[in-house]
Amino acid sequence: MSGKTYLFKQSINQMLQHISALPANQNIMANDIELTKLLSISRTTVRACVEHLCEQGIVERDGANKVVLRQPIEGDYFDIKDKNSTKDIQIEKYFLSLINTGKLLPGDRFSELSLAKNSNCTTITVREFLIKFSNNGLIEKIPRGRWKMVKFDEDFARELVSFRQMVEMRAITELLKLPKHDLVWQELRDLLTAHEEVRDDIENRYHEFPDLDKALHYKIKQNSKNRFTNQFYDIVSFVCHYHYQWDKTGELERFTVAINEHIEILNNLVTHNTAGAIMSMERHLQSAETTLLRCVHGLES
Repeated sequence: MSGKTYLFKQSINQMLQHISALPANQNIMANDIELTKLLSISRTTVRACVEHLCEQGIVERDGANKVVLRQPIEGDYFDIKDKNSTKDIQIEKYFLSLINTGKLLPGDRFSELSLAKNSNCTTITVREFLIKFSNNGLIEKIPRGRWKMVKFDEDFARELVSFRQMVEMRAITELLKLPKHDLVWQELRDLLTAHEEVRDDIENRYHEFPDLDKALHYKIKQNSKNRFTNQFYDIVSFVCHYHYQWDKTGELERFTVAINEHIEILNNLVTHNTAGAIMSMERHLQSAETTLLRCVHGLES
């Protein structure tokens, strides 16, 4: 098991969840094509995962069908929390850096081969990442192993923000229920210090804000136990946090407002001010929605 990639382990866990969610009178898994769409992975990965499930005695192939022999148990799942493989992280960071530095803009085209070469990853790793990443609606597949950066409209943005607000407001409520001796409170105090240091030199360090942004929202969400919201939130988070990178207009001002909102949230959290934390989080998410919509319109002009 130790030689398996993060993507493989994640896909196995998702297939096990799929099996567990089947109706009591149904013992046939989705077919391979349906699984590629459901899990956003290639057919090669689907076949490898199904082979693993067969070896574990969970399913067996019966022609084109995959018959469930038994329900998954805890030991069938891989422990993958915060354990992305090096190459998975490498291609993600490289691709996001292209967006953050403006080297990939809406309408630009790129190839799997060029990404693999420039990121020092295999084309298989790149292809799997792009297939999963395409769920967020920011890229689309075009012929001959090529992809295109696309942009979304206002309706899409509003739906995305609405889902984010629902998830994060629930998450911060759950976070505030944790006991005061929990390690998360020291982590949040450290994050508050990091925010204050950047805020105090914002004109020179504002480019550090996206990493702080990601760290705070991840910390708020990490205690959520809902596997379905966790699965989809990564996509929502990426779009909300990175789409505005394509519009650099007023970036310093936007980041200044956002970092002050973060500091207010963090101060309320570390002092266990429940009402204050919830209210400051609501204001921040409303501000983020305004920023995102402004950027969407800016890119359309």
